[in-house]
Formats: sequence, structure tokens, C-alpha cells
Amino acid sequence: MGESRIGSATIGIPSKEDALEVLEMAVKDNITTIASTPHMIPGTTDLDMIAARQAELKDLARREEIMIRTGAELFMNRASMRAIASGFVRHYEDTHYQLCEYDVRRDLHDIDFYQDPLYELEMKKLVPVIAHVERYFRNGLDEEVVEDWRDAGYVIQVNRTSLLGMHGKTIQKNAWKLVDQGLAHVVATDTHQTDGPRITRLSDVYAEIARRNGEEVADLLLVENPARILRDKPVLDVPVTRRKKRFLFF
Repeated sequence: MGESRIGSATIGIPSKEDALEVLEMAVKDNITTIASTPHMIPGTTDLDMIAARQAELKDLARREEIMIRTGAELFMNRASMRAIASGFVRHYEDTHYQLCEYDVRRDLHDIDFYQDPLYELEMKKLVPVIAHVERYFRNGLDEEVVEDWRDAGYVIQVNRTSLLGMHGKTIQKNAWKLVDQGLAHVVATDTHQTDGPRITRLSDVYAEIARRNGEEVADLLLVENPARILRDKPVLDVPVTRRKKRFLFF
């Protein structure tokens, strides 16, 4: 296993006490750096409040010798294009990477504007990091869409909880296809809780990826590529470890 892991965490923790518990869990799981990416909804989110809370989190994390890198997860709706154009972004600290997400309650094919905010981010010289891609395809992964995103230079992120089957079998199958076929770049915790499925832990999913796809792939997804994002460097391609089945018809 890698010497350390870098967790990507969405901070939706309700109290200071819970935040300390999350940090203690990170220490126990050998996580050294957390990307704090609270939800950011155009027209409703106060960026100053986010900044103040993240400053508090940084102070708490210093006690545990964990580095916090700030950012926010931009919700991609019809208002987001105008918001991005006006500067309503909060990319990963000291980088050109912006975490973004679509409405997981809808299939991506039902969102007719889904590509437009990504282009708007490009116009701002930002690189989209598309969160939990596996959750946008309710009827099975559309690999062509994901391949187009990858070829455009976007970063594909997968949730630990999806790979471990905590969002149902279709989402789990989608997530493993992304990993198996080298389409994913990063695996994240998506921390929201101090107990239950969405906690600050990566060791379990690292072990499962290493068993199934090899330690090289696990290191790329949980150590190397997250570190490269936070250093504002291009992510590395993840090798294909399980190819799509191909059939001949006569």
C-alpha cells in the first residue's frame, strides 16, 4: 500500500466536534491531506461563509498534522453558466482544477445543458473535475460520454462508496467499469458523516482496487493523481486492466 493517501472530502459536517472526529478518522486511516469541497449552488451559497468555515477547519487539522486544501463542489444547473462567467467558482486551492457535480437524482441524458457549464469552465481556464461520474447513468454507464470528457482533458472522479456497493448494483457496476477500463482518474471519500457509509476512509477501497486491478492502479487513483491535482499538475492516465468484451456475429 502507498505510504499515504490523499482524501477528497466534501465537508458537510454539522459541528466542530464532528469535524474533529472526521480528522481523527483520517489520521487512523493514514490520510495526510483532505480536499475540503462543500457544496456550492449558484444563487444560494455564501462563498465568504465557506471561506470562514474552511479557515476554522484548517486550524483544527493542524492539531492532527493533516493538511486541508480548500475548494468547493459546484452544482451544475442552468444558473451555473452565468455564475461561472461572473466568477462564482472556488477551485482547489492554488490550482486550476474545479470540482463540479450534476444532480444525481437525474440521468445525465435528461439534462440537455450538461455540456455547457463544462465549456464555461474551460473559458475560465479551469479544468473540470467531475464528481461521482458513475452516479449520473441510471441505466448503465455511457462510456462514449465519459471518453469524450476524458479526451477533452476533464478529470473523472469516482466515489469510494460506489465501488463498495453502497449506492446499489447499477452504480457499483458503473464505478468498476470506469476503473477497469482506465476511464477514472481519482477515487474520493465524499465524506458527509462520522458514521455510516460516507465516512473518511480509503484503506478499504484501496485494498479492493489493489486486489482486483493491482497496486499500480490503486496508487494512481488514491495517491498519485489526487496529489497531482493539488499540485496543479496534469493527472496521469490509468491503465486498462479489464477490457470490454467484444463479440463476433455471423
